[in-house]
Amino acid sequence: MEGYNQDKYAICIGRSFGSGGGEFAKKLSDRLGIPMYDKNILDKAAEDANIRRELFERVDECNNFSIPMVYGAGFSVPSSFFVYTDNYLSNENLFRMQAETIQELARKSSAVFVGRCSDFVLRNHPHLLTIFVSDDQKHRIQRIQERIEDASDMDEARKMMEKLDKERREYYNYYTGGHWGRAESYDLTFRSSIIGMDYAVKHVEELIKHLGFPVNGAHKAQE
Repeated sequence: MEGYNQDKYAICIGRSFGSGGGEFAKKLSDRLGIPMYDKNILDKAAEDANIRRELFERVDECNNFSIPMVYGAGFSVPSSFFVYTDNYLSNENLFRMQAETIQELARKSSAVFVGRCSDFVLRNHPHLLTIFVSDDQKHRIQRIQERIEDASDMDEARKMMEKLDKERREYYNYYTGGHWGRAESYDLTFRSSIIGMDYAVKHVEELIKHLGFPVNGAHKAQE
């Protein structure tokens, strides 16, 4: 039982690589005055599970790394995970640990969550809005070239875009049984270069009010 509060809401954002989804999430977080969780989810999950962040980093939104560690490896092992697999630090158990962290954060305050199947993890939240941000290949490659030093070459940027999209798609589809990036999987989808970040933020702010989300008094974490 998740035990989410009726006076909190969650916005979960999926994004294709280079679409500007992270930038949109930050702008939305600032506009609404609620926390944003992206890579910092890994820090919190590692702290909660009492294991190294590096282990979450290696399987972050991808399933191409297997961790050959079993019980007795010197880590704290919550008994609730014994039933799932003989490998405590399997990808599936790391996913479950991260999911529990996401759920705990959603119980404490309204928040914006980026990726990591958060829309599926929080699917029973009473006030949930799911969004997917994408864009055409040209604009995505431009963003990647501007922000990542190793991707200044167009071909390298394209390869990086295709690789990260493939990893995110396979990760999402595997753990959720859904379809990453397809419109029917989300409440709202948009192309960032067409809609524009500022307009999208304004639209989402109006939308959550229209949906009756508890925007007043929902921002502070429970003590």
